[in-house]
Amino acid sequence: MSDRDVAIATIKAEHRALGAVLHTFQTLLHKVAAGHGAPEFGLFSAVLYYIDDFQERCHHPKEDEYFFKALSAATSEFDDTIGGLQAAHVSGVHAVSRLHRCLVHYQGGASGGLDAFQAGIDAYAAQIFDHMRCEEDLLERGLSIISEQSWARMAEAFDKNDDPLFGNNRRDEFARLYQRIQLLAPRKLKQNHYPASRVAGQP
Repeated sequence: MSDRDVAIATIKAEHRALGAVLHTFQTLLHKVAAGHGAPEFGLFSAVLYYIDDFQERCHHPKEDEYFFKALSAATSEFDDTIGGLQAAHVSGVHAVSRLHRCLVHYQGGASGGLDAFQAGIDAYAAQIFDHMRCEEDLLERGLSIISEQSWARMAEAFDKNDDPLFGNNRRDEFARLYQRIQLLAPRKLKQNHYPASRVAGQP
């Protein structure tokens, strides 16, 4: 795989991972709201922990540092779009913090707690799915614009990621969440074909 292929494949795989997590989360919450299951607060906490720990604090900062900077260095055509995506990365951290608070209120028995938590998750998921589609459109537009050196730096940075849920060293605290995803996520969201570990610049 080329550096460009590795960078794009890893970014898209991490997007699919988040998509699978969010779809599973929404499915579980809607079942609870419909009276078809009891809330699994430990599992809900694991979802928010995963989103905060990996996607918001690892995946998004690397997009800012390597992908967006490389595209901006190559052309100013997408500066407005990139600015919006970067702003969404900042607001996403705050959104997850609000979701943590909503979960605490829900678990504590606050009136309307489930409705507020479910609405927050649905709004966050809708924003994230739109966000990822926009990023992947930019990846396609950047295929022939971003320099080979920038693709190499991007591939090396993202290749160091080890998704704690879908990566080679899945953490024990996510085992239960992983099992639920395998049961509930659509097939297309479960196909996380991560590129083989490699050093950027080598075949």
